Amino acid sequence: MNNNFHLIPFLLLFYSLSFSQGCDSISLDTISNPGPYSYGIIVESDGMRDGPDYLGASLYYPIGAEGPFSSLILVPGFVSPESALSSWGPYLASHGIVVMTIGTNTLTDLPIDRANALLDAVQTLQEENNRDSSPVYQNINLEKFSVGGHSMGGGGAQIAATMDGSLKSVISLNPWIQPWLVNFDYLNHSVPILTISGQDDTTAPVNEHANVHYDYTPNTTPKAIYEIENGSHSTGRFPSTANNYVGKIVLSWLSYFVSDNDCYFPLILEYPEQASIYQNNLETFSIIGNQNSLINFYPNPVIDFITLRNNYTNNENYLITNNLGQIILRGEIKSNLEIIDLSPLSKGIYMLKVKNKTLKIIKK
Repeated sequence: MNNNFHLIPFLLLFYSLSFSQGCDSISLDTISNPGPYSYGIIVESDGMRDGPDYLGASLYYPIGAEGPFSSLILVPGFVSPESALSSWGPYLASHGIVVMTIGTNTLTDLPIDRANALLDAVQTLQEENNRDSSPVYQNINLEKFSVGGHSMGGGGAQIAATMDGSLKSVISLNPWIQPWLVNFDYLNHSVPILTISGQDDTTAPVNEHANVHYDYTPNTTPKAIYEIENGSHSTGRFPSTANNYVGKIVLSWLSYFVSDNDCYFPLILEYPEQASIYQNNLETFSIIGNQNSLINFYPNPVIDFITLRNNYTNNENYLITNNLGQIILRGEIKSNLEIIDLSPLSKGIYMLKVKNKTLKIIKK
């Protein structure tokens, strides 16, 4: 495997989603720290379930926001206490997301142990939704759980997605997994994953961990990696990193993939501040009716063939045009998995059009 990442010119996906007027006021620059809501906090001794696969928990919840809320569970890294990720609780809760931070049974728990801890905490949140004395009683969306973590916790969150495909998203912060375990089968899942890494991370060097994890996550899974220029191993622990842009990107990712808010899709396409790398495959994904990946194609860039995946049940026509808008190829989609031969095309940029969707193709 080539461990050297090359910065690819950022290519914006052109698509014809019609945004509501409310989207006009949403941008990375307008996301504040803290957000518009106040927040409250409870701990395990306040009546929360004591999960057997983790040790200790804190629950941050929005005050003044309308639920039911999506949730993110975070677990720390090797020899780190629960409090190592405490900055994320107030930040995301102030933007209307419930956050639960958990500790580990031992400080040296491996990533697989941390994956089990995260999934155990999902059960705690489910029960918290039914505990009538809880401040989030009947206010947790039981279909919108995400997991995340730092270092071994970030690796554990990635593993948790392979164990429970119902998760809505993974936030992997400076992830670490035993290198001999990482392969295409081990990280095979379809849960959208955002990785935050540090260019100068010496604990989990990016070319041995974050970049490798990104490569081994299937290209059919929405994924992005935001590497902070000159960032260290603690880069992902704080939403305020990179002039608050780590928090802005994480919030935008969760708002789009978990809360189904289309307004945030352009924000996760933007090249963020202080990024030595911002790489993603999001140009191959589109949204119809607030559902992920109803149309996508891969690979992109392409050499000879693309595979078009779609959820259309009836035949649809596709068009491929050049940058002048001239139709150079057309055909019929006859199945949900259509292979299109692009070998006759010369190197360049083309547009794939299906119904009212337009996606960009880069031909090597």
